[in-house]
Amino acid sequence: MNTDEVEARKITILGTTRTLKDLLVTKNMTTHLGIIPPRQASSKHVHPKSEEICYIIKGEGSVTADGETKSYGPNYLVYIPPGVSHQYKSKGNEDLTLFCVYSPPAEVPKK
Repeated sequence: MNTDEVEARKITILGTTRTLKDLLVTKNMTTHLGIIPPRQASSKHVHPKSEEICYIIKGEGSVTADGETKSYGPNYLVYIPPGVSHQYKSKGNEDLTLFCVYSPPAEVPKK
């Protein structure tokens, strides 16, 4: 699959903006590319039953999970356990691009 050919959708929730490319959904997982513009953020959200793993492809940012904030850059891997509230923020001058995997498949906002 060439991810450049996957249609993107923009999500804006409570003043936060991100773009998602839904890549693959199977019985046991969901994968997507998340693209957060400079100085923007994802919404603060939770996946009640799904583990989340995000690999940072490019950009700089932070993730706040369960009240703790950590910074990261390219080639970092982030793990969010099921039921943990979290939010990604882009802190650099370029898009923050994440490859995310959820298992079992997680509901991702459609807005």
